[in-house]
Amino acid sequence: MKHIFTIHSHITFLVAYSIVEHLGLDKNDVILLSSRYKVSVKGFNVQEAYHSRFKSLKEKLFTFNAPNSHDRYIDKLTNGDSFIAYIDLMSYYQKVLVTHKKCKSFHFFEEGNGAYMEFDDLTDVTWPDRHHGYRNNGLSDISFRKAIMRTLRGYNLRVLSIPYNYMSFVNFRDLKYFCFSRNAFYNAPTEKKVIVAPHKDDPNLKAMAVDTVLIGETIWIDGSNGRYTGLDEGFYHRAIEKSIPFLRSKGIISNTIYVKLRPKEDESRNYLIQALKNAELEVKVLPGFTVLEALFAVSSSCKVIGTLSAALEYAHCFGHKT
Repeated sequence: MKHIFTIHSHITFLVAYSIVEHLGLDKNDVILLSSRYKVSVKGFNVQEAYHSRFKSLKEKLFTFNAPNSHDRYIDKLTNGDSFIAYIDLMSYYQKVLVTHKKCKSFHFFEEGNGAYMEFDDLTDVTWPDRHHGYRNNGLSDISFRKAIMRTLRGYNLRVLSIPYNYMSFVNFRDLKYFCFSRNAFYNAPTEKKVIVAPHKDDPNLKAMAVDTVLIGETIWIDGSNGRYTGLDEGFYHRAIEKSIPFLRSKGIISNTIYVKLRPKEDESRNYLIQALKNAELEVKVLPGFTVLEALFAVSSSCKVIGTLSAALEYAHCFGHKT
């Protein structure tokens, strides 16, 4: 029996890694289907997810019936063996994966802030098409053209109608929800949740944390996430200026602060770093390729500051104050 995991980020890999350890799975039977995510831990069979592997126009023409082509791709990876699927989301290729004839069962595992939402709305349960309206306006409507193309490419109504969101599957008899915290998957029954915990002394996690282990330190995650708030970056800068003396007065900020910048951020021009230095604080910048979730897993009793970041949720899950 093979075990197939769909991963696309640091957190989905970290949960998948913890599930493998928790269940004691033989790594020879584990296949990680990666969507543009580079797995740094050695010893795993990592394969490109189908939609990442066959994405050019030429490749799409040669694999025009996507579900059937996906089946053949999975058969090749598994040598035709049966498998259990572990999925982070029920998006299009996950729907195809779990309806494969050799898929004997499937389970969900958490993939970020979405797993911690207490309520959902129509946008949440139709997430893959969240940018489109609920009505088609003819050929000029991109969602209409996509719907036609999906039908032509082999996605029948039964596959497309499989619900996107995890709550729709809570009554499946043997389905489990793997997570780091009981706060994940709010609307799943407690008895269906399987809590997995990374080990603080795991050398692979320490390597993902760039051999950094922090005890009782303060970490500030940079980034306003203006794409979600819609606010100008200036609001974030003013919030930084107001927060420093406030957090200092509460004893949250001490003399040294560890800062995690956004990828490819210019340290010399970063507003947060300059503001902290202007406040006469010592700033230590974490290496850009530090996996924050791994850092939180191996560290203890830290204070973590940020705005809108899934990392704050995972800092909380691993016992830090956020």
